[in-house]
Amino acid sequence: MSTDLHVLSALAPRNIDDIAAAAHAVQANVASLRVAWQRHTGEPAGLHEIRTPSPGSVRRMREILIDPRTLKEYTAGEISLRLRQVWGEFCALCWLFPHVDPQRPICFDPLPPAESIRCCGDIQTKLAEVQRGLWRLRHEIAIRQHSNPGAVPALQAEHEIALALPVSVFGEPVHSAGDEPLLACACEYAGMLAALRWATDSRWGWEAPGIMDVALSADGR
Repeated sequence: MSTDLHVLSALAPRNIDDIAAAAHAVQANVASLRVAWQRHTGEPAGLHEIRTPSPGSVRRMREILIDPRTLKEYTAGEISLRLRQVWGEFCALCWLFPHVDPQRPICFDPLPPAESIRCCGDIQTKLAEVQRGLWRLRHEIAIRQHSNPGAVPALQAEHEIALALPVSVFGEPVHSAGDEPLLACACEYAGMLAALRWATDSRWGWEAPGIMDVALSADGR
């Protein structure tokens, strides 16, 4: 374990304090979106499976907080998908700190002095896993949206790779998952990928254009 990210490349990872500050702000976004979901649906907040508490006031990285005016303009469907994406961001940031449960997270501000970041090997493995998973989920969405996917050679070739990449959609195999949970799961993976890339490469801005893009090589890596 270490107190900062050490990635075996020329990239400049962010330090543990910046990652903790982002986690604190993103936790606030999760709480705000859950309240918005409750307002739109009329359901008690306790019925939603995402139950992480509000972290309180945000002092650092306030620029990544969701603007309340923007939040009010979201439709119910947009809130649900945005919540899944932001939840993915928060889960990934929590994962970087060993033994942190995103449903019952530690206090990120101030960060307890004993906290550390996972080793670079684990982080790179996780990053590759999330990228493959997101690619697989997006491929499944594309296949379902095409009226005759077998008639598109490129899509058919990708499908052969996809079949070798099993992904679970909230506990169900991707090929048998419903369209709505499939899209929600893809949003979570996109959020996880964005947060991990942001943490490991300081060239990325938060939710910068392209940070959620994925592409696999011919061998599926």
